[in-house]
Amino acid sequence: MFNTTKRTKLAAGALAAAMLFSLPVAQAFGSAGKPAGAKYQAYQLEATPTKHVSYYKAGAALPETIDWVTAKEDLTFLPTAVTGDVTSALKDADGVYWIGTTNGLQRVNFKEKDARDIVQYMAGPRYLYGGDDVVTGLASDGKGGVWVRTASGVTHIELRVKTIYEKTHVYEMLNDAVQDRRGMVTGTEYTFTPNPGETGIDFDKGTFTSNPKTDDNDGLWTAMYAIGEIFRYQTLKTEGAKQSEIDAAKADAIRATKAVLLLDYVSGRGNGFPARSYMLTSENAAQTSTGDDYGYQSQNGFWFHHRVSVTDAVYAASNPIIPTMQRSDGAQPIGYSIVRVTKDAMSKKGDTLFPSGGTNVMNYNGLGLSQEAIDELNAVRPAGQKLGSDIKTRVDTVDGVDVYQVMPVITAQTNNNKAGEDTSTSASNPPLFQLTVPVYEQIPTFFNDLFPASAIGPDNYIDMNQIVYKADTSSDEVAGHSALFFTAYKYLCDDTSDPQLAELKNYVTEAAHRMADLILKNDNYYIEDATGKSTQWSRWLAKYFNDGRGAMESQPQWASKVGVDANGDDALSYGFEDGPLNALQLMAFLKTASYVTAEAYPLDSARYQTAYDQAFEPEYSKAEPYANGKGYIHLAQEYIERRLIRQATNAYNVLDNEIVTRDNYRHTGDEQEDSNINATLHNDWTQYINYSDEELGWFPVYQLILLEQNPARRAEIVAAYDQWYENEVREENPFYTFLYQLAHPEDKTVDIASAVRYMYRMPEYLISVPAQYNRQDVFFIENGDRDKKDKQVNYALPTDERRVMKNNGNPFRTDNGAYSVDPNYNYTYKTMESGTIVTLPYWLGRYFGIIEEAR
Repeated sequence: MFNTTKRTKLAAGALAAAMLFSLPVAQAFGSAGKPAGAKYQAYQLEATPTKHVSYYKAGAALPETIDWVTAKEDLTFLPTAVTGDVTSALKDADGVYWIGTTNGLQRVNFKEKDARDIVQYMAGPRYLYGGDDVVTGLASDGKGGVWVRTASGVTHIELRVKTIYEKTHVYEMLNDAVQDRRGMVTGTEYTFTPNPGETGIDFDKGTFTSNPKTDDNDGLWTAMYAIGEIFRYQTLKTEGAKQSEIDAAKADAIRATKAVLLLDYVSGRGNGFPARSYMLTSENAAQTSTGDDYGYQSQNGFWFHHRVSVTDAVYAASNPIIPTMQRSDGAQPIGYSIVRVTKDAMSKKGDTLFPSGGTNVMNYNGLGLSQEAIDELNAVRPAGQKLGSDIKTRVDTVDGVDVYQVMPVITAQTNNNKAGEDTSTSASNPPLFQLTVPVYEQIPTFFNDLFPASAIGPDNYIDMNQIVYKADTSSDEVAGHSALFFTAYKYLCDDTSDPQLAELKNYVTEAAHRMADLILKNDNYYIEDATGKSTQWSRWLAKYFNDGRGAMESQPQWASKVGVDANGDDALSYGFEDGPLNALQLMAFLKTASYVTAEAYPLDSARYQTAYDQAFEPEYSKAEPYANGKGYIHLAQEYIERRLIRQATNAYNVLDNEIVTRDNYRHTGDEQEDSNINATLHNDWTQYINYSDEELGWFPVYQLILLEQNPARRAEIVAAYDQWYENEVREENPFYTFLYQLAHPEDKTVDIASAVRYMYRMPEYLISVPAQYNRQDVFFIENGDRDKKDKQVNYALPTDERRVMKNNGNPFRTDNGAYSVDPNYNYTYKTMESGTIVTLPYWLGRYFGIIEEAR
């Protein structure tokens, strides 16, 4: 049972009943989006077993009499000499062996179609109660599953034969019940309450409740979900599914798309600024220590609270507006937003961007205000309260000299002092400086249906005074928004006779238009924020990627992939390794913006196309003056090279400015440093992968290969993605595999089977309960650069035998020491991840004819 406020509450047994549906007999199994001339054939899916686990604490009444097996006579295919840790074993009616050991449970079925599935490992609290891996008894359930007993409790592991299509319905219902927060979707904490009379925990037999919270990348995660729902809608419609299913898919797609689009309007800045997230003031995370804007907000980040009224409009009109927030059309503010007192607002100085950039505030990518913004604000500030002189915060010390910035919040405690977290502020002890930003427009009423009635004002507009929104938006968000703009415009807003879709199409167009203008404004190639600078991560300018590249290439160390200046010091700019990803992002955004705005804003569409065309010029700039966007396709093709250079330069730094060789190789005792040294010695760039970047790299490639019609340009884009796929192929993730197939429609050898197996083995309840990695079928290899002390396995384990995660984590990383035996393990309060990791590739794969569901 699921408890949800999104739509109708589902009664007990609804989940089981929902699984009784079947595809309509007359349904066509087409491939509506299969590229013209594609050589691949749709992979035929089938129903396969999915593990379903129920948990019974020691002493709990079991639902039936169980005949426990505590011997191992059934284990006949192994010699006794190697079964010393086996505690019990049985061979069920299907000829499947279940083997209990002192280190978990194994299932052995020699009839499996895929040899990789013959031996399956089940240990840790996901499969054995409380993480007690010492099995004391087994019993077949007569249906292909098994009962497993340990000293801490009993689990029932059922094997339910289902299609992936059926599993997606579970993910959809869980999304509605657990993860949905006014249309936004991400992993969420839940509470599970068993039905009355249940003595164990069976997630099919009870109620999920949750209170979804803001997430740092709400727009990105929701965009992923929305893209999957849009392809669900298109697939069901083109295949002739039941109208009720089509309508449900359409409703989910619209809701999620609107939730993302809302983030482009929620700031009220009117300039296309995409917020990271937002909260209502009624939410717990939005509360401050004193109940007003002067108190401390424990939800960290760069948050603004709207204050919109007649008197606030007067205040905002007379208060200086920093240049980057001024409107060129002369529009006057209707109010203002005030920054919340948080740790980040007081202390997030950021890293230095360019080695030669000095201590100027513009060389720090944190939240310090630009000098231009400071000067504008000081124009009306009285003597003794000037920013940057009387009121400032120490953020760094360089060569013995203190560096000061004007942070968005400066208190008496942090004034002329080290940046830090001051939780003592209040109306009687307010900050000495608290940044404000003008509000120019209300949130369109188009988004009203995402809000409760209590958030709608008497004028039928959303009460903006109830909105707290998060700024400092990253390129992650922009990548998600851009991909959704394209997908919604092309595949969702396909019927403009539908008033809702027609209006949605207009907002998609306007949001893309505004954001493109914001990025290209003054040739900035970044998202500007209320600080007068770019946000910390939304940056696509050439200098950020290539500062000093030409000079580094003239140094002898460059031959060893080490980037230094003439003094032998690290000279790589902070964004050096971001270049290939961000170049693709910029290209995709411009191409999408040109496509989406072609009808409504033809002149601007042509301007975006011209900016996109620059990416295919012969080379990118490596020194002043940098040309933003020029030659970016070549930058995009340096993904592996730049990883190796950053890695080798890190190792060079660790070895006191020595290039790594077999002669000077040495351990430092630091896992991260040693990973750089070892990987450099072996030229192994896969140890320096940022798996979050891998996920982000999907979005621009997806847009570009579907939008770019020029064969030569498309081949260049595909060549860039091929570098990413050199590592992704071993992850066996359909998210990447299906995109690779679309990039190579002529290739009939793509390993679709492994990608399908990824979905076959995926659990239905994506709950953060650990599985165990102490097993005999893998080699444990050194930790990656970003994995700290967690070692890696040498191949991707099946998805039901490893940690539950989004696509932005390392699938090879283990969770060493993630659990200990706990007889009181709490299965009723955990975090549940969204099923987007399956639904997006599944529906995309079906739409483009890469997979075909079981008939």
